[in-house]
Amino acid sequence: MNLIQKLKTELRNRYSFEKLHDEDEIRQIQKMNPSNFSETVAATLTAGCLKIDAVLYRAGGELLLGYDVFVKDDPDSEEWICYDNPTDPVSMKEQDMLDVLDRIASENELSYTESNFETLEGKEISIKEKPTMMSL
Repeated sequence: MNLIQKLKTELRNRYSFEKLHDEDEIRQIQKMNPSNFSETVAATLTAGCLKIDAVLYRAGGELLLGYDVFVKDDPDSEEWICYDNPTDPVSMKEQDMLDVLDRIASENELSYTESNFETLEGKEISIKEKPTMMSL
């Protein structure tokens, strides 16, 4: 059983792959290089607590395709935290994206099913009452 099938079986609905733009669309956008372009996700793969996006972004006056890797600090959280921006050659194929994600997970001891991050207790923000103004 390959890794895609293994993760689909283990993670069920917490595994997904979606290609939002095909390679031809990406090449056309890059060729047009519109001045009002904002970062665009071309493909996304989510595997439990880890996610990788193939993202078209502006750098040095041109549009480039790169990866963004995200993690969750709690498996039940809706929010993703940017973890890494690997410089691997970008492919929008499911297997290629999973290979990059799995390599990063292995190198950094990340888990698809649980958070490996220590919870940091931060300061709590309390609402202070405005000082009353004295009238003269």
